[in-house]
This record gives sequence, C-alpha cells and structure tokens, in this order.
Amino acid sequence: MTRPQIPGQIELVFDVPELTNELRADLAAHVLPGWQSMGACRSVADDTWFPEDTETARKAAAIDRCGFCPVRRSCLAHALSTGEEYGVWGGTTELQRDVLVRDLVDGAPVVDALDGATLLPEFLWRQAS
Repeated sequence: MTRPQIPGQIELVFDVPELTNELRADLAAHVLPGWQSMGACRSVADDTWFPEDTETARKAAAIDRCGFCPVRRSCLAHALSTGEEYGVWGGTTELQRDVLVRDLVDGAPVVDALDGATLLPEFLWRQAS
C-alpha cells in the first residue's frame, strides 16, 4: 500500500521488533476483564477510531476522546499484547504504539510504558517523586 505524500511531512520508518510471549503475557495482565463495555468509545458506532493517515483532525479527535477514558490503560495494553496495527487504541496512534513496542523490547518496564502513554501530564508528577 502506498501512502499519499503530504508536502512537508516527514515519514518515520523503522523496523518494529516482535514482542516476546513473556512481554505479551505481562501486557495482558494489565487488561481489566470487560474493559470494552466501559470504554468512552462504546457509544461510537462509526470508524472514528480508524482514521486514514492524512485525516489528522479525525485522528486528533479520536485521541482527545480517549483522554479521560476510564479504561485507556487496558485498551492500550490489549492493543500492544494482541499486535493491533491500525487505529487509535488507548489514546495512541500506530506510530506511538510502534515506539512503545521498541521501548518494551529494549527493556523498558511494562508499567512505565503504559503509565507514560496513558497518564495525563498533570498526573505524571507522581513518577518524578
């Protein structure tokens, strides 16, 4: 599949390593049972969560909607553990999840990766102390 070129856009391309079964299991342990029924997305019955790469406004709207979702962490952990390649999951894009996978494979603790991607900036002060 060829992507349309956007003037001034820089395309980041890197190999995404495969998560080990141990990392997948560790991520799956952070998924709450029944999380899908509690998500902010449960009432949206369209393709809001799967915008095209060029639809930056739709992608931003989907990410914003995830901002205060009570199961954002479970959603992201599910997406990472199952290898979801497309869409917005846990408030992250495909590229952001690729970076998280690389960090995890490089040894980042699962809890830190999930917290860093899902906590709102005003709550990150807890990590600094």
